[in-house]
Amino acid sequence: MQNTAAPTPTHCPYCALQCGMNLTPAADGTVEVSERPDFPVNRGALCGKGRTAPAVLSSGVRLTSPLVRSDEGTLVPAGWDEALGRIAGNLTRTRAEYGADALGVFGGGGLTNEKAYALGKFARVVLGT
Repeated sequence: MQNTAAPTPTHCPYCALQCGMNLTPAADGTVEVSERPDFPVNRGALCGKGRTAPAVLSSGVRLTSPLVRSDEGTLVPAGWDEALGRIAGNLTRTRAEYGADALGVFGGGGLTNEKAYALGKFARVVLGT
């Protein structure tokens, strides 16, 4: 069965280049990626992440609830309160034991200016690093 849906022009979400790409819904419910040769940044070329970007749109391949490590070291489903409580507790413990500079954050070029500002503010004000 041939796909008759029109491609939607958009940008790759992964890095600061924001390469142009087309997304087209497929008959089987997935999304197909195609090049945008006329886009000036990448002229149709896409890296591996860009080419496989729609794979995360399927709920079967992404997390839909938190996972935490059990005492045996395996990942097990948890509620949000438990998962966030563990994160906060471990950040607090790490800072108390090793100092504020033992904590850090990682951002990338794919963040908007607003998200980068919020991440930096979180690092400085909340984490104290």
